[in-house]
Amino acid sequence: MYKDFVRIGGFAIDDCDFENVSRRIHGCIESRSRLAVFFANTHFVVTCQPLSRTIANNASVLILNDGVGLRLARNLLCKGRFAENLNGSDFIPRLLRESPRPLRLYLLGATGDSVKKAGETFRKMGQIDIAGSCDGFSLWSREAEIIAEINAAKPDILLVALGCPVQERWILGNFERLNVPLTFAVGALFDFMSGRQVRAPHWVNRAGFEWFFRLCREPRRLAYRYTVEILLFLHIVVSSAMETTHPVTGKLDPHIH
Repeated sequence: MYKDFVRIGGFAIDDCDFENVSRRIHGCIESRSRLAVFFANTHFVVTCQPLSRTIANNASVLILNDGVGLRLARNLLCKGRFAENLNGSDFIPRLLRESPRPLRLYLLGATGDSVKKAGETFRKMGQIDIAGSCDGFSLWSREAEIIAEINAAKPDILLVALGCPVQERWILGNFERLNVPLTFAVGALFDFMSGRQVRAPHWVNRAGFEWFFRLCREPRRLAYRYTVEILLFLHIVVSSAMETTHPVTGKLDPHIH
């Protein structure tokens, strides 16, 4: 089968809804074939520019759209809308809750307290087993040991929360060494799941203003991202517009059979 993609800022963003992506993911778990999943928001498009060529050359990377910035960019370049907004903080919990089979997770990243509490929250979802975890600070002093530990634990899914673009770079750099079907770059997910950070109310998310909610709560940390970085994002999108005017069709998806 073939899938449609939309090129935004040099990245092929998958245009698919949750149900279709979920089927592809569970297909990879069943076959134990490997797939890395990234969530592209404006911050991703800007900070992952140095990784764009590596990502483009890796058929085992799937990029999902995340947020109002990507929605507006798609409308500018191609007209129309993405099938669904698939931000990681909503996508991952839904994927786990609606899984037709038990899943084993390994959690990597964030602080020790956040990753521990996130694991406890995941366990409460029912058929979720935490195969292991490591905080993002301990990783760098024993990286080879942690990778061996992940492989020995045989998780179905590895969640990597090292922040963008560090998590994407780490996943790409270690992809061949990780014997895990699904590896997700999840950003602040563990902080949200542990309660360390608060999500915007549901109606704010649906209206597309979660970014403003987060900016109000963390103005010093996020001011650059939602001012200067937005301008950089627009520059990247516009400068690559000649190459991204039309959806890319006919790209073979090796994970659908």
